[in-house]
Amino acid sequence: MALTLNERAPNHLQIIREAVNAALANLWTALPCEVVEYNSEAVTVNVQPLIKIPVHLPDGEIETVELPMLLDVPVMFSCAGGFTITHPIQKGDECLVNFADRNIDLWWQSGGIQNPFDNRKHDLSDGFAFFRPQSQTKKISDISITDLEIRNDANTCKIQIKPNGEIHFIGSKSVFHHPVEMQQTLNVAGASTLKSTLNVAGKSTMQGGASIGGIEFGSHKHGGVQGGGGDSGGPK
Repeated sequence: MALTLNERAPNHLQIIREAVNAALANLWTALPCEVVEYNSEAVTVNVQPLIKIPVHLPDGEIETVELPMLLDVPVMFSCAGGFTITHPIQKGDECLVNFADRNIDLWWQSGGIQNPFDNRKHDLSDGFAFFRPQSQTKKISDISITDLEIRNDANTCKIQIKPNGEIHFIGSKSVFHHPVEMQQTLNVAGASTLKSTLNVAGKSTMQGGASIGGIEFGSHKHGGVQGGGGDSGGPK
């Protein structure tokens, strides 16, 4: 039985659905990406989107293709009030790129309130890179479920803040490049090495003894001892 013209033609609902799908195909919200290059001076990255998109071929087949590299994507560090938490960014790092509602070119160049350079919306050119979502192949492990931590991926060095207020510095060495002021008692459980001048304004109490110039302070002896008002010899 032959189809009528109306039966061959798409209905209104199908036409609307296809028009909406065509519009959504060019609307971008967020994509996981991988860093190709980092510009620390401009604070931008060139990234490769990690999700392919389907493309309809003239013969009706569908092929998935890679998106082009996204260039000069601003990096989003956590910052406010004159403070910023920064971290190194390396080739191969994963990130999430969110795409702005409008063209960001003039704002990115000059800051402040700007007119959009053109009328593009949710475009691949207007992304911001957030670090980082984690795929299962690159996720970190041993994440604390009780403490706040700033750590490396290997978990071999970190700053750890516990709910009771304790702050732990965990690593092979702690280095201070500026004066350190302690306003409360300092308890040192391990050995300490001081390679500079020590000035003590208050009283010092040493329970375990002290050695000065190789001479034990609490148990050393003096030679040349004699009665009267003379001086003894030097310590032994």
